[in-house]
Amino acid sequence: MHIAPPVFGLVPSSPTPVWFVSNGETTVGPVATNLLKRGVEYGRIPYSCVVSPPAGWWRRLEAVREIAALWKRSSVSVPSPVPERLAQLESLTPARIRDQDEVCYQITRLAIALTGAESGMFHFRERRSSSLTTRCVLGPMSKGMLYERLSPMDPLLRYAHTGTPIFGPPDGPAERALAKRFATTQGGVGGAAMIPIFVGSSLRGMLELSRPTRAFRRDDLQRAERVAQRGLYQHES
Repeated sequence: MHIAPPVFGLVPSSPTPVWFVSNGETTVGPVATNLLKRGVEYGRIPYSCVVSPPAGWWRRLEAVREIAALWKRSSVSVPSPVPERLAQLESLTPARIRDQDEVCYQITRLAIALTGAESGMFHFRERRSSSLTTRCVLGPMSKGMLYERLSPMDPLLRYAHTGTPIFGPPDGPAERALAKRFATTQGGVGGAAMIPIFVGSSLRGMLELSRPTRAFRRDDLQRAERVAQRGLYQHES
């Protein structure tokens, strides 16, 4: 029996993965995986860069299978668990920005890059206000909460006032309340975090992050906290 060969183009091939590449200041892309690999191999893309697929979340270069294999073959090791350049994102806090929405946006954007989050929100309290308002929503999720005030009975707000961060898989009641906040995210919630941001002894913001995979690393959340604290402090000074 003669079997005809497949007709080229009849069954579309899987699309080649593409990536956005960021050093914390500049983002380029989309870049095909083979070009990404070549850029790393020839030193044009530093180890400290982070990458993200379209509509995905930021991750370290070694999370890309081809890059990890390249480094393994060449016996290259990343200088530290958190790449040096990624850690230096802390120095990129928007020091001279006076617009509140822009400050909240930059804090949330940098926190997402530092932690590998897919989505993030920032709730901000103005100096003369008694309530927090959602001033930034980033990521593939509904923007319905934008410019909404948090209820005084909000369960996460009560934790924030006591300086208690919430992070981990959505197992306990506080974690489930946080996951519910991100219920519209495209990838679902595998890990979420809420970090209260104080300036002095005053609660001035709540940074909330989510991603569909594992829980966040404590060290990464601490870096995001420092970025947010410095951003609000410099905004008001």
